[in-house]
Amino acid sequence: MPERYSRRRMNDRRDGRRLRTVSPVFLLTPFVMREPSDAVHTFTDRADTAAIEAWLREKRAEGRDDMSLVHVFIAAYVRTLAHRPALNRFVAGRFIYARDRIDVVLSSGRSGSADMGALAAKVHFLPSDTIYDVCRKINTQLDSLKADQEAGRVERLAATLVKTPRFLLRLGAAVVRWLDYHALLGERWTERSPFHGSVVISDEGASSLPPMSRSLNSMGSLPMSISIGRRRTAVELTRTGEIKERKYVDYTVSVDARIADSAYLGSAFKYFRYYLNNPADLEKMPDRVNEDAL
Repeated sequence: MPERYSRRRMNDRRDGRRLRTVSPVFLLTPFVMREPSDAVHTFTDRADTAAIEAWLREKRAEGRDDMSLVHVFIAAYVRTLAHRPALNRFVAGRFIYARDRIDVVLSSGRSGSADMGALAAKVHFLPSDTIYDVCRKINTQLDSLKADQEAGRVERLAATLVKTPRFLLRLGAAVVRWLDYHALLGERWTERSPFHGSVVISDEGASSLPPMSRSLNSMGSLPMSISIGRRRTAVELTRTGEIKERKYVDYTVSVDARIADSAYLGSAFKYFRYYLNNPADLEKMPDRVNEDAL
């Protein structure tokens, strides 16, 4: 059983607890904006990679060559949730829930072939995790994925399903949606489903692509996606008139606006940017982990 950090109450889902004390406006919004596509907000930002690359060089000199820029992004997201836990909410069955753990879905491609597609690895975190915890959990899960231990089972299931008549597939998908809507979907399903999680993070820069603006699926409970683009160099003019070369990485965030207002999102991503600029702070546990509303 994956580790959790909140208590479960009556009428809660298996993957989160229903919020009852937030603003009535938020409680009514899912009845007006029924799908994530009705409420998705997207913005693009950039991170100066100088601090990240300097910190990574320092860690590699210490023998930690298993860390990368993506690990820093994920650790910054996890730490942000320690300060702003409402980012870990989701909407299901027209109700708003606080997820009881951090589930990061990583989009991982196995080859350059269009026929192979991509696989999704789900990694569980706690808001108190350090970057060393994040790195260990991610690398363990990806090693398992590369060894095709989980991928083989997924592909065998997919191979069986595609042979099923189309009307049965549509009926099966409708049943799954109905069960998920009424919080009756089994935990074994939500554990493996790439459509249920806190965020989906993809590194488009590994394929030399800019960050992508991703839509949020109507099936499942993913309220946010973060797409990391390719690294780039920019020549800029400073205030003193100097010409300097800087290295940036662009990223795009798509978020379900039904979980928090823009002021809260702005505050949360200030923390996110801070940790990207100060990755050394991710080496220690947070002084405090804030709880979401009841």
